[in-house]
Amino acid sequence: MKGLETEIKKIAEKLMETEGKRRRVAELLKSMDAGVKLFHICGSHGLKNEKIAAIDGGLVKKSFHGIDSLLVRTACACFFYNNGKIRKVEYFPSKSPTPVPHIQESLSDIDWAYFTSVIRQKAEVETAIECLNRFEPDMLLMDGPIVPHHSEKPSASSPVFPAFQELVNSCKCLHRDVEKRGVLFAGIVEDSRSNRFCGIVRDVVVVLARDSAMENSDVLEKSRDTPFLSLLLDKNERTLVFSLAKNPAEHPVLKDFENANSFYSFYLRTAAFDRPVRVDFIKSGELGAYPDSLASLLLAISGQNPHYGFPSPLIEADNVAKLPEEEMENFYYRLLRHIGNTPSIMRLRREERPF
Repeated sequence: MKGLETEIKKIAEKLMETEGKRRRVAELLKSMDAGVKLFHICGSHGLKNEKIAAIDGGLVKKSFHGIDSLLVRTACACFFYNNGKIRKVEYFPSKSPTPVPHIQESLSDIDWAYFTSVIRQKAEVETAIECLNRFEPDMLLMDGPIVPHHSEKPSASSPVFPAFQELVNSCKCLHRDVEKRGVLFAGIVEDSRSNRFCGIVRDVVVVLARDSAMENSDVLEKSRDTPFLSLLLDKNERTLVFSLAKNPAEHPVLKDFENANSFYSFYLRTAAFDRPVRVDFIKSGELGAYPDSLASLLLAISGQNPHYGFPSPLIEADNVAKLPEEEMENFYYRLLRHIGNTPSIMRLRREERPF
């Protein structure tokens, strides 16, 4: 234990040193932001008569001796606001949606991971399209990015690739619908692990070439955005807008979209003691007031709890969509009643060890 404690102390000292460097860079950027404009103060919307719909999905999965099984549930919670207060909440398909089962018998572990992600995202996008027609909201929010993450794209030879292409096509339909209707649309990334903004900041520091900044700028090469921005942003502040990818036309996923240059992001701090959230959005042509309109509404529906700054409609959509592990057990026993304990649905040995 003594050796472990020594190693933990070394790790703590290294983390404290890194945190100190981040703080010094943040303080420098704050002091010179009048000329750089890395962040902006945003006002909160009055919510006079707005409809805000939020989409989220939940899943549980389990592998048996011969099959992999997946249950997916998606939900939309639409909040109707009036004079700053919630007047009512409506749900689609219901407040307790029935999960949809999926079975695969021959996918590799890697392709199974791709499959579960693609199926969940496709269900969320299809629910979003349905909710646009049903509720005609002023704002539509997705939990997570508005395009698939590049790590979730299977190779062209994968049996899951056709399903991924269907997901991309569904995303395109959703993006066209929201732009056609003029609906404010964003994906809210609760725990971003991107370092895109840190890369932008480092370029700014290098251009300015201030000695005090250069001493510590190396920390930005190995920092993720949200730990750094937790030191930089105050409540009701957002960063400048930046493109979702440095080279959209070469991005593994964005290059599949004809309007690859229309995807943007910014970070927004909605609560005093919580980390900033990343806001992904799509906008053709000039950005204009679009980012501030998004930020204004997000501030109005977030941050009621100073320690947790996630939009209330998305919290409710998550509560409705999430699936407990018991749902898979119920599915398993119902399947068992129909076909008996055949080899394909026997539990894995590691779950049935007698000792």
